[in-house]
Amino acid sequence: MADAITLLREQQEKRLVALGTQRTERQQRLTRLEQHEAQLSALIDDYHGAREANVLLMANRNQMVSQLTPLVEQCQRQQEVARADLSSLDGQWRRQLGRRQGLVWLEGEKRRRKQTQAMRLEQKQMDELAGRKR
Repeated sequence: MADAITLLREQQEKRLVALGTQRTERQQRLTRLEQHEAQLSALIDDYHGAREANVLLMANRNQMVSQLTPLVEQCQRQQEVARADLSSLDGQWRRQLGRRQGLVWLEGEKRRRKQTQAMRLEQKQMDELAGRKR
């Protein structure tokens, strides 16, 4: 039967894995938003770069730029929110990692204490046996 520290460590490890998965998903979302913004910005740059003599095409380009610009701004706001969310989740993940590492250390200390206690008991028994043989 596992002791309380081991059970708690296993519980903390599950939480750490769940936070790690969420962290990865949030990072991927941020990357997708950054790529989306880059694509929109490239479109705007293309429309700005094209120089047509036709008045209708120029008006169309200007209209497209005016429609794409708010989308870029919206994407940038979403990125800010995603970065803040990722930062918060990263902090939770780091704290959870510390908890789990603390429990791993505590398990090791408990194991070492048991070993030391067993060695002392064995030494005491050997000393008693040696004292009886004299």
